[in-house]
Amino acid sequence: MTRKAWLVAFMVLCAAFPALAQTITVKGSVVDKEGEPLIGASVVVKGETLGTATDFDGLFTISAPSDGTLVVSYVGYETQEVPVNGRTEINITLADNSVLLGEVVAIGYGVVKKSDATGSVATIKPSEIEAGLATSAQDLLVGASPGVVVTTSGNPSEGGNIQIRGGASLAASNAPLIVIDGVPMDTKGITGSSNPLALVSPENVESMTILKDASATAIYGSRASNGVIIITTKTGSKGKPQINFTMNGYVNTTRKYLDMMSASQFSNFIADEYGVESAQYGQIRDYDTDWQKALTRTTFSSDYSLSVGGTAKWLPYRVAVSYTDNNGIVKNTDMDRVSASINLTPKFFNDLLSVNANLKGAYITNTYGANTLRAAAAMNPTLPIKDPDGSPLFGYWTSFVNGGVLAGPDDAGETINSTDAPLNPIADNQGAISKGKAYQSVGNLQLDFRMPFLTDLRANLNLGYDYQHGENYNNPFVNTPKAWNDGYSVREDGSTRIIKDGGVSRTYEFQTRTNLLLDFYLNYNHNFKDISSTLDVTAGYSWQKFHNKYRKYSRVYEVVDPENEKYLGNQANPTEISIHPHQLVSFFGRVNFTFLDKYLVTATVRQDGTSRFSKDHRWGTFPSVALGWKILEESFMEPARGYMNELKLRAGYGVTGQQDLGDDYFPYLPVYNQWTGSGSVYPSITGNPETGSYPLYPSAYNTEIKWEETHTWNAGVDFAFLNNRILGSLDYYKRKTKDLLTKSPYPAGSNISNAGNMNLGDLENTGIEFNITARPVVTKDFRWTSSFNVAWNKNKITRLADGADTVVDNSGISLGKGNKIQKHQVGHPAFSFYVYEQVYDADGNPLEGVYVDQNGDGEINASDKILYHSRDPKVTMNWSNTFNYKNWDFGITLRSSLGNWVYNDAQATTSVKEINNTLPLANLNNTSYLFEKTTNELACSSYFVQNASFLRCDNITLGYTWDNLLNNNLRLRLYGACQNPFVITKYKGLDPEIFSGIDNNVYPHPVTFSFGIVASF
Repeated sequence: MTRKAWLVAFMVLCAAFPALAQTITVKGSVVDKEGEPLIGASVVVKGETLGTATDFDGLFTISAPSDGTLVVSYVGYETQEVPVNGRTEINITLADNSVLLGEVVAIGYGVVKKSDATGSVATIKPSEIEAGLATSAQDLLVGASPGVVVTTSGNPSEGGNIQIRGGASLAASNAPLIVIDGVPMDTKGITGSSNPLALVSPENVESMTILKDASATAIYGSRASNGVIIITTKTGSKGKPQINFTMNGYVNTTRKYLDMMSASQFSNFIADEYGVESAQYGQIRDYDTDWQKALTRTTFSSDYSLSVGGTAKWLPYRVAVSYTDNNGIVKNTDMDRVSASINLTPKFFNDLLSVNANLKGAYITNTYGANTLRAAAAMNPTLPIKDPDGSPLFGYWTSFVNGGVLAGPDDAGETINSTDAPLNPIADNQGAISKGKAYQSVGNLQLDFRMPFLTDLRANLNLGYDYQHGENYNNPFVNTPKAWNDGYSVREDGSTRIIKDGGVSRTYEFQTRTNLLLDFYLNYNHNFKDISSTLDVTAGYSWQKFHNKYRKYSRVYEVVDPENEKYLGNQANPTEISIHPHQLVSFFGRVNFTFLDKYLVTATVRQDGTSRFSKDHRWGTFPSVALGWKILEESFMEPARGYMNELKLRAGYGVTGQQDLGDDYFPYLPVYNQWTGSGSVYPSITGNPETGSYPLYPSAYNTEIKWEETHTWNAGVDFAFLNNRILGSLDYYKRKTKDLLTKSPYPAGSNISNAGNMNLGDLENTGIEFNITARPVVTKDFRWTSSFNVAWNKNKITRLADGADTVVDNSGISLGKGNKIQKHQVGHPAFSFYVYEQVYDADGNPLEGVYVDQNGDGEINASDKILYHSRDPKVTMNWSNTFNYKNWDFGITLRSSLGNWVYNDAQATTSVKEINNTLPLANLNNTSYLFEKTTNELACSSYFVQNASFLRCDNITLGYTWDNLLNNNLRLRLYGACQNPFVITKYKGLDPEIFSGIDNNVYPHPVTFSFGIVASF
């Protein structure tokens, strides 16, 4: 080695000694602005993974380079970077972080500090874990807040039912108003896609704010009686572009099947009941078919999301695209979605003008295979799915002809008859195709201008739209059981007839919904610093126009008999067309006043006009007032500030309205409709038998129909302890809905229909909500976060119009004839079950035909029916836990519903032996008591109304995160999860979570195994 090389090596070594010597031991403390120690605060050397956490006195000790930097962080406080500068003792004071505390929350037409909110408001900020497990924005709400009940289906193409604090209406919508980036949505769904929230990819959701009580929702007036959900999507951030990519894969499989007789059990049962020489036993074959498993499958689904956000010179932006492929566990059910969004948030004129432009779009395709799970459960398990000795006309699908005889190779196709015998459920699912597609787009341009001559005054203009277009077509395949059974209709020589040659017709549906919005308001916000007070005043105008156009027709699509080719394209009935416009015009105002930073007042009023009601009832006025008291700020609470961070009392009262009667847009007008069925056609005035005039008929109408109003009282307390390691809230509410909108019979001769919409009663909901979040353990390497919420709700009808028959119109059941199982009655919950009370023997078995004689007249008839439980839960709970150890994270979420009851329609129809007295045979339930014969009393027996309370594990997750890959240029997280791994319930059906309360053909939730990647560049 040369002297020059030795010299270089010596200099490098000398330089290294000082570097080694610069590592020193630093001691210190971390406190808040009040001087209270922050327990479990993180202290890390910048650029390294080494770190420590403060102890119970807020003290820490760490080894760090003398010229290094300490990064100090704590939930709810601003993260600080503190240069060491050779110091061995450093005391650090962290400032509150209003964003991390969730202090600023979105409310109607503005924001408010969380600490200054007087209403019942919950804010949800989905983590990357939660977003990865969700396929739709509605999934993020499940169990997230007390009193918010989200009932979803396992069907990938279906939306969910969301209720906040129980249903406030009987016939009008009980769904909350959903506002996406300032645009109130039309959430009724559309042909081709029943889930309007499929538009929003979960990865793009920044926050979801739930407004629950009237003081929070009254600013939205007419559509806020069921609460408001404000969805805010992510926006661009300052600085260089940030790229986020997520990939999630899901394996879905069936969790449970109905417990039916096996092939051997069923064969023995038929032999014992009818004998081996009977016609019934003649339909016993040597196959062992599990029809339920044949209809279901294990599938793989996936979704991908890519977003880029940052600032291009003066323009903050965020662009996102995502793709979801969700395949259902029932064959021929799936959903594909491609969505994209762009957000621009520039500012002009020295930040006086703020622009927020949002554009979202989605293209969704759905496949709707027939959900024949219940029919599959009832199929004879000794028969094959395809019969080699069957009819080639039916594609050898096992089928029944002439009322129940097994089809043979020589049977005519038109002898199939599903009226007396079921169609093969697998053939029904796979022998037809129903495809839907939908285009959705939501956008808005919001301009917020702060007056240069008075900067406390702002003018805000929001122009928005919501566009949905859907298409659907449905047709069976030729030469299938369904094709031969249904046939196709043709019109010829002035009359309509059905042809059955194995050919099919195709039904087309088209629907377009548009929703245009104009909001304008002025806002004045002034801070009186001398008295620590703030005045915030808002006044504005809102206009919203809805338009719904629907078209449907059927045409002959394919024929088998060449002689019928002339009917291709033949349309037997005229096209159904409906066009429904609807408008809302509103004026609103709100005053928020904070005095001495501890006394809070909010007053709101909104006046809405709707085109649904007559001019005498068109306008509704909806006021609210709320008070708040930051009791912790009082001088007498000074000793408590050492361990308390927040204590606030809230109380409010307000009125909200409801006018949403679904597609009944003009209930006060005698609207005429054109008859589109066959038969009743007026002769043509020209004498041409091919043409004619279809008659017009009037719909029911009610000139006195008016606003349904919900009056809400709310009282609550918000609290936080131990440097926000424990925080939560407790709320009590009472909601009374007056002039309930519902469909009920009219007095005889008083209207042109026997029933229609009217205002006929009052409904009351009373409840308590409690939620708490705690971090019981915080150490250097381990952190445990636990969140629990519970809600109790009591629902009761307090008034109905005299003589109102309030049997629920859409509560029909399968057993018996014309039975309906739910009823509304004063003194009972809405949607209570209307049944005969079953009598049991000493062993707990039902006594057939024996019911309680409620009136003691010695007879069992309709007057002996009682109201028995209801579909809605009394108590809901959610408990989620997250455990972090270094870079590992483990989470588990449990959710419970108590007091919800379900009529088990699937069990009722498979619990009667009599069903096999005539062919074809039907399988029977293996766990139910088997009754001898069907009666209407049995169909409405309380035996089939079952406790569907449950404890469900929503998800279990395990993940690992690399924070500093590629020189701090990449953050990577890998995770695995299991969703819906177990459900604990006494309910005997497939799934206890059924919104309607009637289990007539539920699509169950699958067990899903997930894995995913989250990368940030």
